[in-house]
Amino acid sequence: MERFPEALDGIPDAVVIVDGDGVVRAGNERVEEVLGYTPTEVEGTDFESLLYDPGTGGAGEELHRYVVDPEPRSMAASLDLCARRADGTEAPVTLSLGPFERDGETFLVATIVDVSEERADQAELHRRTRTLEALHEATQHLLKTTDREFAAEAAVEYVEGVLGHPIAAIWLYDEDRDALVPVDWTEAADEIVGDHPTFGPDEPSISWEVFESGDPMYVEDTQTESDRHNPNSAIRSELILPLGRYGLINIGSTGRDAFDESDLAVARLWAATVTMVFVRIERERQLRVREQEIARERDRLEEFASLVSHDLRSPLNVATGNLDLIRERLREEHEDLSQIDTIARSLNRMETLVEDMLTLARQGAAIDETESVSLATLAEECWEGVDTAAAELVVVDDFRFRADRSRLRQAVENLFGNAVAHAGESVRVEVGPLPDGDGFYVADDGPGIPADRRDGVFDAGVSTDPEGTGFGLKIVAEVADAHGWALDLVDAADGGARFEFRGIEPADTDA
Repeated sequence: MERFPEALDGIPDAVVIVDGDGVVRAGNERVEEVLGYTPTEVEGTDFESLLYDPGTGGAGEELHRYVVDPEPRSMAASLDLCARRADGTEAPVTLSLGPFERDGETFLVATIVDVSEERADQAELHRRTRTLEALHEATQHLLKTTDREFAAEAAVEYVEGVLGHPIAAIWLYDEDRDALVPVDWTEAADEIVGDHPTFGPDEPSISWEVFESGDPMYVEDTQTESDRHNPNSAIRSELILPLGRYGLINIGSTGRDAFDESDLAVARLWAATVTMVFVRIERERQLRVREQEIARERDRLEEFASLVSHDLRSPLNVATGNLDLIRERLREEHEDLSQIDTIARSLNRMETLVEDMLTLARQGAAIDETESVSLATLAEECWEGVDTAAAELVVVDDFRFRADRSRLRQAVENLFGNAVAHAGESVRVEVGPLPDGDGFYVADDGPGIPADRRDGVFDAGVSTDPEGTGFGLKIVAEVADAHGWALDLVDAADGGARFEFRGIEPADTDA
């Protein structure tokens, strides 16, 4: 050591000096931290016996070449080797070699750096990366499932195959029994646990506590928990993860405190993914049920429309035809026709009611195709199709948007007819785009609709006119809903009724 002070002073790593015979001649104090030998113990040791190449088991060609032929070289070498420590353990090291001459003799300066922590960090990083990649792949696979039981099976398989915990099981909540029922588990869980229990509110268990609270729980040692379901279980530590109101996943181990922070984080993330999939599966099931209900409702409406069209119209036509014959005969006999006129008005009202009911029944169909519609043109067409008497139509400005022209025309004609019927034959009706460009409005200068009648004005059978059918505004609301628009009733500037259609995107004018 005294011969090489300048080579060893101030170096923070373990350093040994090796002579031309491959024998360690000196070492600094840090040698003991890496190799477990004191500087005195390492002196006189064959250098190649302290290190080996993990790939070959020997010292390695590059190290051997430097040791047997320590000629001065212009470059240094850096080798990845393993060190044989004094206590028999091994540690990965990085070895840097550099030749120098002293008193006509060539020596090697060998710097030995313990990279155990660095290698462990790299291995852990690689493991976490692979785990997250596997989690992503498993999530993509799980998102394709449409069956809850299959999703539960896949959730348990992931715990065993990717997280590396062979003891796992999943419980799903049975609402009829008010209990958590085991539905799937790994082979290891079957061997160790046997018959998986059903958890409920009447018996103490950590699993039911977690399910009710919705908070995951990590039990480092089950023997210390008084609420454990089975005191004689071989499971010593377990991670219990709630799946919302759907159930829970239980991951166990026969060893105490078997899960680290990385396991806990990934397991919680996986439980959140499984819960999300259960939510989606339930919503899709509810949607399918709703679609079936809508289909049945549509069938009933079609049956109703057929009944109205055939079974009601036919006797109405017969009654109207015979009434016309009676009117002609009484007119020839100069009899009073007032009772006949009363009957005629009743038949006309029934005809109108049938037409409105048929229209309303057909409004349930969704809007499949739309076209570009000019508000000004549509308003003029609808005005011509309604008996408006001396009423006045004012189109403030045009507005172009996409809609089902036929269905929309029914709605606008109903609003025009409604204005004339309620506000009188001289009513002024105004049509135009909304100031914010979100849609259009139809307003009149009549008496308006009382505030206490507005809540149910779009309901079927509601009308402020004793002679009305109560279906006109319901049809308007159905047309707006079929298009995905919002319909609001507000006061017009002149005190009348103003109907605003909102949520309408303007159409491309050029197109």
